[in-house]
Amino acid sequence: MKSSLELRFISTVKREGLLPRGHSVIAAVSGGADSVCLLDMLLRFRRHMAWKLSVLHVDHSYRKASVSDASFVEDLAKAAGLPFILRKLPARSRSSSPEADFSAARQAIYEEAAGEGLVAVGHTASDRAETLLMRLVEGAGLRGLGGMDYFGVGPVRRPLLDMTARETRAYLSERGGVWIEDETNSDPGFLRNRMRREILEPLEDSLPGVSRRIASSSANLGSWRRVAEGLTTAAVGRLGGEGNELDRRTFTRYEKALRQSVLWELCGRPRSGSAEIDKTDAWLLAGGCGERLLPGGAVLTAGPETLLFSRKGGGRWR
Repeated sequence: MKSSLELRFISTVKREGLLPRGHSVIAAVSGGADSVCLLDMLLRFRRHMAWKLSVLHVDHSYRKASVSDASFVEDLAKAAGLPFILRKLPARSRSSSPEADFSAARQAIYEEAAGEGLVAVGHTASDRAETLLMRLVEGAGLRGLGGMDYFGVGPVRRPLLDMTARETRAYLSERGGVWIEDETNSDPGFLRNRMRREILEPLEDSLPGVSRRIASSSANLGSWRRVAEGLTTAAVGRLGGEGNELDRRTFTRYEKALRQSVLWELCGRPRSGSAEIDKTDAWLLAGGCGERLLPGGAVLTAGPETLLFSRKGGGRWR
């Protein structure tokens, strides 16, 4: 008989259409509790869903124990009779922030390894809640508050988003499972770790289930983010003037949130630079004219009636 957590897992998979029957599915396993739980869940329903499973481990060459981590995950794959894929990133200094670089490198590996298949990762409702709290602290807008979704970039899927980190650990403990504790998860130098230890975990102690409720709010915001993206695309279309020139009067009649979303879209959706976009919006409303360098390498040339976007180093925006 399947446990309630296992039934929740397969319900999420089927409801969201994450890992269709018969697909090749690569489990991205770090060795931590969440990813080990993910592998166990996938194995539970492998026959039922006719999945072609394999295991991928990315050695970030950042922790001293990274070699033993890879061996641990390889042993898990062998015990389950699954193919094992190991990818290793170049070593880098521990003095610099690795998170963004690692994320981009992992994404490239996922897309290369997946081929025509999909990659399942172990992000949970706890990760989703942490991300929302971090974005609130940073003053993010709707795009940032939407956080992670069931569908990641490219082949990435997140089937554990309806369960918390505490639930994955309890599940493994009940089954006698083992996992690796990453010492960097207790490093206070990372904002995510402080958010988890000092805010979310105490909240969970006093309000059990709060992580899943915060994650639900993130999901709702993600849905509204997709609505906003559609409105932004339509708004950009209504700005059309002659050639590459956009109508300034129409732009200034938009609501502030829509104006800034349009600017972000025209800049090529950069990962940062929201403060500069905000300043540019205020500058345009105040009647500013001239040339302005924007995030992402975009250049805005503002005239009395038109806005022209081009790319740094040449080439006009289209």
